[in-house]
Amino acid sequence: MKKLVLILLAFAMIAPVFARDVDAFVSADWVESKLGDPRVVILDVRAPAAYREGHIPGAVNMVGGTFYVAKDGLNNEVPAADELSEAIAECGIDANSIVVVVEADSAGRFAWATRVAWTLVYAGVPNVAVLDGGHAEWVKAGKGLATGFESKDETEFKAAFDANLIADKAFVLKNVKKAQILDTRAYDTYFGLAKQGFVDQFGHVPGAYSLPAAWITKDGKVRPAAELAKMVADLKLSAKKDMIVHCDSGVLCTAWWWVLTQQMGWTRVRSYDGSAQEIGKADSGVTFVTHVWR
Repeated sequence: MKKLVLILLAFAMIAPVFARDVDAFVSADWVESKLGDPRVVILDVRAPAAYREGHIPGAVNMVGGTFYVAKDGLNNEVPAADELSEAIAECGIDANSIVVVVEADSAGRFAWATRVAWTLVYAGVPNVAVLDGGHAEWVKAGKGLATGFESKDETEFKAAFDANLIADKAFVLKNVKKAQILDTRAYDTYFGLAKQGFVDQFGHVPGAYSLPAAWITKDGKVRPAAELAKMVADLKLSAKKDMIVHCDSGVLCTAWWWVLTQQMGWTRVRSYDGSAQEIGKADSGVTFVTHVWR
């Protein structure tokens, strides 16, 4: 216990101070207490049929795939600024909103929730939270449900992308030997025992640390903050150094980006949208390594 306290104190000293009007993860009770608050937008990103069957009262629906699209041969990219601006505005969101992203659950769908949340922050909506446990937790808690379709007045939101939050191929190639590279895929993928069909190479970027996104949640809920901080501390990752988080196609990596930046307050972390799908192509000049740590 004493060792853990010292670790947390050390992280508190090096983590930058940052301000949020909402925690990175919120509970069903917190959401229930904010129903009717005009500043709070509950964004349900499940399929429309599931939303209409039953959703948090007052929630608006915009399928998650609106916020990550296939583009330039890559699976999950940020949409064009005008398209993304229109979608966010249609949800009744502006830069002053407090947005709660609701996915189906925090097991298999957790990273899909953080991908939407990351996209919103990247586009200029600073106060975004993820409902811990997702819609499943709301139902489990016995909270009320609404049916049908709900909407909010459209805003005049215009995306203002923050270039410090994203890594593109050029940034990765320039910093691959200098920055901390965090691979958030499963161990089998990291070691080269398996790979997605759309990724050309087995293994991982030389020097990359492994920290699977799947470890963030347990039994459908986000692990305690102290436990997540210890995972990061045990890898000896530093808030003072640049970090690039990646996965296969830019979804899983947003889970650790979310914890590191929105919960722990780190400011030098970029999520790599193209991830292994892009950097693993032959023309990148990066040769992955297999069966080794880093």
